[in-house]
Amino acid sequence: MAKKLLCLVSLFLLMLLVAGCATTDFSTPALPEENDLATAKTGTGTLSGTVRDTAGKRLQNATVVVEDTNLSATTNTLGKYRIARVPAGKVTVTAFLEGYAPQRKTVTVRRNTTVTVNFTLTTENPGSSSLAQPAPSSQATIPVNLLVTYGWGKNNVVRWKNGTVYVYDATGGNGTVDVASLLNAWNDITGGVTTFRLSSNPQSPVKIYYDAQKVTAFGPGTWGVTFVWWSNYEIVKAEVAILPCGTYYGGMNLCPKLELYLHELGHVVGFGGHTNDGGVMDPVPRSTTITETVREMLSALYSLPVGYALTKAPRVPKDGMAVIPMRYRE
Repeated sequence: MAKKLLCLVSLFLLMLLVAGCATTDFSTPALPEENDLATAKTGTGTLSGTVRDTAGKRLQNATVVVEDTNLSATTNTLGKYRIARVPAGKVTVTAFLEGYAPQRKTVTVRRNTTVTVNFTLTTENPGSSSLAQPAPSSQATIPVNLLVTYGWGKNNVVRWKNGTVYVYDATGGNGTVDVASLLNAWNDITGGVTTFRLSSNPQSPVKIYYDAQKVTAFGPGTWGVTFVWWSNYEIVKAEVAILPCGTYYGGMNLCPKLELYLHELGHVVGFGGHTNDGGVMDPVPRSTTITETVREMLSALYSLPVGYALTKAPRVPKDGMAVIPMRYRE
C-alpha cells in the first residue's frame, strides 16, 4: 500500500512538472521602453495644463490645438485647459492667443493617462527684416491702413503663395451652398495672382468640416471658426470648422448658410479681421455683399509680395497662427 501511495505521489509530482514546463514562457522579455511604446500606440489619453505669459500671468481664452486632429480646448479664467480622447502616441500641441506668438510642443500620449503640457507665451516679436522692403510713402496708392487693420500680418504682408490653392469641403456645402462659386467670388478679387479651387483631396491645404465640439468650445453663439497658419510670412494651411444643423446654446436652431461659408472663406483668403459696414465680413453677417472695403484690402494684399514690410517696425512673427470665431444671432 505504501509503495502504491509513493507511486501515485511521484506521478502527481511528474504531472505538475510537465504542466509547469508547458506554461513557462521562454521568450525574451520586452524591454520597458518597448512596452511603453506599445502602450502609447493604442487607445487614447488626456492632455491638460496651464497657459501663462512670461510674467507668470495665467491667460484666459487661449486656444490649445492638437495638430492634425479636430481636438482643441480654450483656457478658463485660471488659464487651464483639458483635452480628452487624444490618440495615443506622439502628438504636436499648439497654444495661441491674439497678441502672443504661438508655442508648439511635441509630447507622447499614453493610453488612459493624463499628460501635463504647460505653455508660456511671449508677446509677438518683431518679424525678420530679411524680407523687409522700403515702406510705402505717404503718397502711395497702397491702402496701408486697410492692410494693417485687416491683414493677418498687420505690419507685414502675410498671404498665400502665387498659383493655385486647393480647398477640400467635407461638408458638401451643407447640401445647399455652391462652395466652388464662392471661391470664384474671392478669386475675382485677388486678380488671378492666387486662385482657390475646390478639390476632392482630403489632404488639401484648406479644409472645411463639421465640428460641433470645437466650435461650441469658443462660447455661446459661435457658429464657425477659422484657423490660419503661416510660415515665413506665407499662409500654408487653413481650416474652417462649422456647426452642423442642430439645436445649440439652450435652444437656438442653427444651420450653416451661404453667408457663413462666404464669411469664413474670406478669412481663409486673407481678410483677417471683421468689418462694420454691413457686408459679409461683419462679425455677425446679415448680408452676402462683399463691400468695397474688403475688395480694396484683398486686392492690395495680392498686389504685394509675401513678407512686404508695410511699416518700418514690423511686429508680426515670421511664423504663426491665428484664429477668428464667428458668432451668430437671429
